[in-house]
Amino acid sequence: MSIVLIEYAGIHQKGVKGWVKSFAEPMSIITPINILEIFIKPLSLCMRLFGNVLGAFVVMELIKIIVPAIIPVAFSLYFDIFDGLIQAYVFVFLTALFIKEAIE
Repeated sequence: MSIVLIEYAGIHQKGVKGWVKSFAEPMSIITPINILEIFIKPLSLCMRLFGNVLGAFVVMELIKIIVPAIIPVAFSLYFDIFDGLIQAYVFVFLTALFIKEAIE
């Protein structure tokens, strides 16, 4: 969804012709790399979020194995709520940064 929003903002600001021309900036030999960037941005966001969620899950499972009583509740609040809010903030920040880059 974010990649659609990013590309729409770029097309809306520059027009289709300007958007296509932007792939050849700063020189035309870079065009394949600029086209790949369309797919690399959402993939990097997905991998980042996946790694963070997987890491939090693994850490929580290890904490549950070592100390199964009360301590996992406090860590669960951190990994489930606080870390989720941080990830949402970073995702929105990076999407806004990519939109700004697309309209320049």
